[in-house]
Amino acid sequence: MSEIHNTESGFKLYKRRWAFLVGCFLLEIFAGISFASYGQINSFYAQFFNASHAQVDWITNARNISALLITLPLAWLIFKGKINLRGILLIIAVSSTIGLLFVTLSLTNRSLFALIVVGQILCGLSETVGVVGPPAYAVLWFPENQVGTAIASNVIGMFLGNGFGYLVPTYIITHLSNRTKYNTSYLTLDELTAGQTSLCAVNGSLLGISAVITILFAIFITDRPPTPPTRAQELKSTNGKVMKTVLDFWDETRLLFTNLSFVLVCIVIGFVFQMPLIQNMLLSEMISDVHMPRQVKSSTLGGYVMCVFALFAMIGLGVGGKVVDRCKKYKYLAFGGITGTFLSTVGIAVSMMYKHKPGMFVSNALFGFFDGFSDVVLFEMATQLTYPVDETLVNTWMTGVQTCVALLLGVFGRLVFIAWKSLGVLSFQSAALFFSIVLCFPVSSRNRRLEVENDDKPYTSSTPLLAPE
Repeated sequence: MSEIHNTESGFKLYKRRWAFLVGCFLLEIFAGISFASYGQINSFYAQFFNASHAQVDWITNARNISALLITLPLAWLIFKGKINLRGILLIIAVSSTIGLLFVTLSLTNRSLFALIVVGQILCGLSETVGVVGPPAYAVLWFPENQVGTAIASNVIGMFLGNGFGYLVPTYIITHLSNRTKYNTSYLTLDELTAGQTSLCAVNGSLLGISAVITILFAIFITDRPPTPPTRAQELKSTNGKVMKTVLDFWDETRLLFTNLSFVLVCIVIGFVFQMPLIQNMLLSEMISDVHMPRQVKSSTLGGYVMCVFALFAMIGLGVGGKVVDRCKKYKYLAFGGITGTFLSTVGIAVSMMYKHKPGMFVSNALFGFFDGFSDVVLFEMATQLTYPVDETLVNTWMTGVQTCVALLLGVFGRLVFIAWKSLGVLSFQSAALFFSIVLCFPVSSRNRRLEVENDDKPYTSSTPLLAPE
């Protein structure tokens, strides 16, 4: 395709960047669905697979296991130049397709619990690498004033998938039986079969779309634009064409992990981006635990509440993308966003304790908005703080750290619920986000890429763009 225009002499923007973005957006939707489809109808899967609620948690938690297995080898392959943006996007697409295939097949027989967990590990691989892809893709193909929007567009896809996953399976399962308003734990064999058929059809449709995207990516996707979009990207590409050894890899990794700001941002992203995992898994059980007055089943109410969360998260992501495009004060934006996220979880706790349904919906709407806003800011901070290190390498390590945090959140969330029920979970959620605010204080406010873009002095190889903070 032809270029749109020259951003400045020698730099170009290409129309194809938007087509690639749509493909990434759809794959993020599937990642969001794989995250959100199980928690609110935990009881159905527990009965269908004859498993405990804690075992069903691992259908959701399994998506985080892939980060423990893939982070180091993926970081090494990226560093050596064996895998670039094309390879990353193909990993996302192929693992999404195979994962959805396994999930669909698992629903054909009630003895295939292990297969749905394996499928979720592969869907989690798609999501794990998918978190790496959008920031890297954005800075490779988009100018600085569109990077935030490009990142937000991909993450919006994940939250759109969350909304689908919260609402559609809940609707399917809670309309299987008219025997009781409140209990989905005891379904007849015919009702289980009806749910099985419907969920197979949904996952099979997603599988078909994912397979088409995979084929199109394999044919058309490229690593980088022929001409870079910005001066910063040109400089990084020019200075990156050197032979890299194992020692270089460990030295660059050491620089990343001795950069206090980068490590803290990775941990904060883990708490902020992954905190919805707890509500995803436990909200319907918490609603039952506090005996909240309702006219619908707890799973249905939980699905509606989480769907509101996902809707406002998409709004927050869109707003965050536009704000990041125009305002580069990332540290202040992160403080504001995470503080709003923390206060909204306090609102959720108060609403649950006083059994106030409107307060639950409003608090979760605010939780979604500020969570989405913060995600865009934090993802951009990670690449700004570590420029000129390759964005895919930076985001691979960042994803590994934050997904490990997510795995711990999922495990501790269930343990806290077993020990202290809803009040313990709500307190744990708010405390973790307050801790995230504290972690932001030592983070540097440097904007390294922007310093290159705005620097009139000649760039030299000795320019200290990456150093421990």
